[in-house]
Amino acid sequence: MPTDKGRAAVAEMKDIFESSPLVIAAEYSGVDVAGMTGLRRELRSNGARFKIVKNTFARLAADEAGRSELKEVMTGPIGFVVTEGDPAAAAKAFVKYADDNNLTVNIVGGMLDSDVLSADRVKALAKLPSKDELIAKMLGSMNSPITGLVMVMSGPVRALATVLQRHVDNQQSGEAA
Repeated sequence: MPTDKGRAAVAEMKDIFESSPLVIAAEYSGVDVAGMTGLRRELRSNGARFKIVKNTFARLAADEAGRSELKEVMTGPIGFVVTEGDPAAAAKAFVKYADDNNLTVNIVGGMLDSDVLSADRVKALAKLPSKDELIAKMLGSMNSPITGLVMVMSGPVRALATVLQRHVDNQQSGEAA
């Protein structure tokens, strides 16, 4: 019979699995406390978190959340990177911090919405630009034709102003001579 603490852990993981668009399963054995603290701090600053729970509880929660495909990656000591924000930013923060600090985390797989991801696909997701970067690029490309149109439309006015200024300069130099 599961304890109240166990039932609470299953319920918490069920809620996490249901609400998180991205779940990355990673082996974390061999990571020291300082490395794990830094990793969690980096993930938190990017709207994600690293959650460790017993595999038995995680399997039950995955079944209850309708994400039973996640059970395939739950072997050994597994932690889950979960986010309710931008999935690409969370994956990027996780992979970048682990690489920069030589952490011995091994991505086993994951799930993006209802799609199962292999370790390679999680790493490819980490290489994508974040949502904010994509929006900025789109707005820049939308702004470019408008800027060009303004420059073309202001060309004749600028040319007229230049001609008039030269005419005034010529008249002033003629009077001075």
